[in-house]
Amino acid sequence: MDLLLCSVLLVAMATAYEQDYCYADEENPYLKYGTKTAYEFVHDKSRNPENIPHCRPIQFWLLSRHGTRFPDKSDISAMQHLPDLRDQILNNHEKRRKGRLCHKDLDNLRSWSLSVFPSQASELTNQGYDDLKFMARRFKTKFPTLLQQTYSPDLFEFRFTDSQRTKASATAFADGLFGSSSGVNFPQPLQNDTLIKPYDSCPKWKKEVGNNNRTLEEKHLFEMGPLMQALVQNVSERLGFSYKLTYVQMDQMYDMCRFDKAWNIRSTSPWCAAFSKEELQLLEYREDLEYYYHAGYGNDINIKLGCTTVRDMINHFSQLEDRNHRDNIQPAGIFYFTHSSAIQMTLAQLGIAKDSEHLTHSNYNSMRNRKWKTSDIAPFASNLAAVFFKCEMEEMHRVIFYLGEHLVRYEGCNVGLCSWSYIKDKFANVASQCNLDFCSLDGSGSHRQLAISWLTASAFVVVSVCRQFVI
Repeated sequence: MDLLLCSVLLVAMATAYEQDYCYADEENPYLKYGTKTAYEFVHDKSRNPENIPHCRPIQFWLLSRHGTRFPDKSDISAMQHLPDLRDQILNNHEKRRKGRLCHKDLDNLRSWSLSVFPSQASELTNQGYDDLKFMARRFKTKFPTLLQQTYSPDLFEFRFTDSQRTKASATAFADGLFGSSSGVNFPQPLQNDTLIKPYDSCPKWKKEVGNNNRTLEEKHLFEMGPLMQALVQNVSERLGFSYKLTYVQMDQMYDMCRFDKAWNIRSTSPWCAAFSKEELQLLEYREDLEYYYHAGYGNDINIKLGCTTVRDMINHFSQLEDRNHRDNIQPAGIFYFTHSSAIQMTLAQLGIAKDSEHLTHSNYNSMRNRKWKTSDIAPFASNLAAVFFKCEMEEMHRVIFYLGEHLVRYEGCNVGLCSWSYIKDKFANVASQCNLDFCSLDGSGSHRQLAISWLTASAFVVVSVCRQFVI
């Protein structure tokens, strides 16, 4: 009996030694998951009214991403493989005695089930509705004289892209602002909205950035590097596999982890237990590399496309400069609801979240404190707000920017409070010269490229034939 007890204790000790920490017991988990980060974990929590001495706000301009959504159809299809992967992980631990997940994490994984359906693809979730509703309430508290006015179509303008999730986000924001969205004038969305989704109507961007494999070059190089290769090895062993899992499988688990947490912010996703905190930070950087070149500073076209929203903001504020602007009624609030790329392109045009060096596959360690972190600048419901003030001082008009409700300490401004003349001068050329003419794919250029391709192919054939004679 004593021998049996000792054997049991030895097995238990060995098992405990092999286990990683218990994610289910983690009191301070890492919750920054790139563009799928829950807004609740990153926005500013302050509810105090914004009080700037001798100044009063007269216009609020907002560019917001939609709130938390369901995955798109392709991601939902990929997630259908997770139950089988879950069963393999459980089998690895229980029958093969491989793997290092603790009992609580295994129990959570065992009770997990996939609860998203293709019919819900890309739609706003209940949490996504709350993201926008409570964001509106906080802004209303911060700027009561401006945003607590009774709704009127002359005072408040809404605009959103042609998608369910942005329209539902606009509805949620109106609900938070006015107590109900009923009676609010929501215009029909444009199929090709060049103001708040310019990249979707830009063939040049689609060809050179959106559908170009070179955009993902730094991300792929990072995946092939030692840090990510070690991550794949460690996660595979932690889950009990004797072979390396693929990046497709990694993404399925990572996406389920972060979607789970974004949908249910007070719950624990068992799939997050597959990764350590450091590994989650590596996965975050991997996605930052993708979006840095897809929608940020990594490509000049991205910055150019950010001009449409910046021009709109500058033009709106410019109409308020006249001391007698009340003769020409201007809205108190302009609210736009769009997508992650539009937010990032606008930030790039404004020079916000710009690092002193580019993000690359080789500088992860030196960029740990980077400004371009999609978890902070482009989570679900990410938003950029600009507020125009009229002041009783030498500089009559001022502007303040907020990113995710955090005050932006803009370069050249006083603790975030910017002189309007400074901002206007800084972006005067952007506003006056902004157009999407560069988006066209020149027809002659296309024929020229075709001719070059034909000549190249012909030359290849000629050289091949001649080589036969030389040989």
